[in-house]
Amino acid sequence: MPVEQARPKARPRSPGSLIASQIAALAGNRVTVAMKHERPWASITFTGTRHSFAVEWEGTAEPDEMHNLAKALPDHEFAIPGYFVADILVTEQSDLRLLVEALSIIDPVEKPRNF
Repeated sequence: MPVEQARPKARPRSPGSLIASQIAALAGNRVTVAMKHERPWASITFTGTRHSFAVEWEGTAEPDEMHNLAKALPDHEFAIPGYFVADILVTEQSDLRLLVEALSIIDPVEKPRNF
């Protein structure tokens, strides 16, 4: 009788990877979003992570497309179980590239899943 191999459990994705995939989706998946770095962040009342991303357009883009993405990011509601994006800032912008800083905070009401 054949022995079934156990499938590895799907790992939940980290807040940084969820932010990156949602930025890509917001741009219609026409960008590459690379994590440049992450570092822990804390205040007296909150704990989280500061994320830095490079967003690069794949191929050619209309001049307004990257500008429209940069304009949409601050108002976008990111869906990250157990976290919320408290701040997102475009620190550098060109027609084909954005540098983005985001701050994800552990939600004190909805506890995060283990990543």
